Amino acid sequence: MRALALLLPLALVQLAAVPEPPPPPPPAEAVPRLLTVYEWLRILPAPRSPEGFQPPGGQRVAWPLHGILTQPFGCTGFYREPSQTDCPNGFHAGIDLADPPGTPIRAAAPGLAYPIPDVERYGNHVVVQHVGGLATNYAHMSRMNVAWGQLVQAGDVIGFVGSTGNSTGPHLHFEVRYAGVPLDPILYLQGSPPDPFPLPPGWPGAQRDDWLGRR
Repeated sequence: MRALALLLPLALVQLAAVPEPPPPPPPAEAVPRLLTVYEWLRILPAPRSPEGFQPPGGQRVAWPLHGILTQPFGCTGFYREPSQTDCPNGFHAGIDLADPPGTPIRAAAPGLAYPIPDVERYGNHVVVQHVGGLATNYAHMSRMNVAWGQLVQAGDVIGFVGSTGNSTGPHLHFEVRYAGVPLDPILYLQGSPPDPFPLPPGWPGAQRDDWLGRR
């Protein structure tokens, strides 16, 4: 027992000398990520749709420029386009219109414009939110010509043709989206197709509704 009594203080000293384990490393900082067009359209303010809004008859959007159509909407075998389930070899979310650098690009319909830089894919591009959940996107500009949230009318110059971002030459990549979903722009340039589905509750610019129980 005497020996045990002598050894106990030594053991306590040894235990006290053991350093505490280091704290876990702090979590890695999140890498900044550019929002996708769909993500932007979910949060960017849009013109409010009037009560009982219905898409007008006739051409709903105007041509942003009169260039040469070099790539249509839909599935493509071009290696630079992202793949989708229905288009494993690449999906083109708009149409490409080739024109010389510096050609003015005009808003296809009235709305609120937002200039967004993106060096990886769309380059300098302008998103315009229109009434009724519709939006247009104009990509690969050499220079953008609108301020953030600027009200534009159809025909206003919003930028100029370039080849910024994921581009192989000067052209305009033009998209038409409904509730963020890309649709064939040709259908809207030639007429006014019906909305493919109801706008999600709370979508920017949607009609006032009761989904929050406040009306």
